Amino acid sequence: MAIMSMMQPFMPIVWRYLLRHYFQVFILCIASFIAALFVMRFKDIAEFATLNSDGVSILLFSLYQLPYVLPLAIPVSCMIASMLLMQKMSHSQELTALRAAGMSLTTLLYPLILAGLFLSLVNFTIVAEIGPHCRFKAKELSYQMTSNNPFYIFNKITEGKMTNAYVEIRTLRGGKKAKDVLLILNNSQQGRLGVVTAKELIIDGSELLGKDVSIISSVGGESLDNFDHLVIENQASMSTKAASLSTLLQGAKWHGHPDYLSFKELIIRAACSHKKIWHSHHALEIARRLSLTLTPFAFTALGAIFGMEISRQRTKKGIFWAVGLATLYLTAFIGAKSMKHFHEIALILHFFPFIVIAIFSVRSLKRTSRGLE
Repeated sequence: MAIMSMMQPFMPIVWRYLLRHYFQVFILCIASFIAALFVMRFKDIAEFATLNSDGVSILLFSLYQLPYVLPLAIPVSCMIASMLLMQKMSHSQELTALRAAGMSLTTLLYPLILAGLFLSLVNFTIVAEIGPHCRFKAKELSYQMTSNNPFYIFNKITEGKMTNAYVEIRTLRGGKKAKDVLLILNNSQQGRLGVVTAKELIIDGSELLGKDVSIISSVGGESLDNFDHLVIENQASMSTKAASLSTLLQGAKWHGHPDYLSFKELIIRAACSHKKIWHSHHALEIARRLSLTLTPFAFTALGAIFGMEISRQRTKKGIFWAVGLATLYLTAFIGAKSMKHFHEIALILHFFPFIVIAIFSVRSLKRTSRGLE
């Protein structure tokens, strides 16, 4: 008791020491992930910049990309920061000195656990509110910038980023002129395909000019045999608003997609769904966001516990365990996304790794407390 009473004024100093070193590495890791994000998404930002010369819009579009990486960058940074901190304290014998002074491993982990809980709240704010808002605004900016240039959307179709149409272009010059265009559109309302061919398409201001244009469409038959009526139009020249074709290609279904809804809106949509609540796509999105919310806390504990070394010989066993358990979560997270049509399995994959992480972390902490390597 005398030792613990002497330790009380010393505790805030230890907390400040642990938290300072933890957040120093954490901020460095986050900065590295953000830099990597801009490198990976440079193509999208560059394509947006070619459509818009407004520097403010380009800056906003670039900043809106941050929520794509932060929900996973934060927990990974938490694990790296807590693991490096504990390894440093183990190698410099600081961990041994604090334990000899009467501080238990559980007490030593308190400030890091609190930091993990705080970062979990930050991550929840990002995935629940800030992320959907930024994704919506980025999509809206891109939608506005491409509304007067359907050729930009043609590129997305050929790259496989849009699946509601098919396009072939022999030549595309300067983003303003295309030759030998074949465009196949899916009319989801009628369940029919439409075909447009053009010898040449030119964007002149807000107008889309075409030469030797052929349009093949169909009209549903009203007779008993229900045969479609095929409509073929041939025009030597045509003119229409470029924004009309862009709107037709892009559609507007993205407004109600779960990725763009706030957490409160997701709960309302899931509650109002005619399906069982866990069978709706909105419930899966809620589970995904809650799973990401728990990761900073879980990964901080994971890195701190498996970063402790109590033997004289340095070993990488703890690193392998931490990386393996983190990989288990990331694999399950990706698997849950691919299993979105199997709702029960997807829900299990979102939360089962936390149970595994908790079991192995508690086991490792107990063994370390008893002096077992």
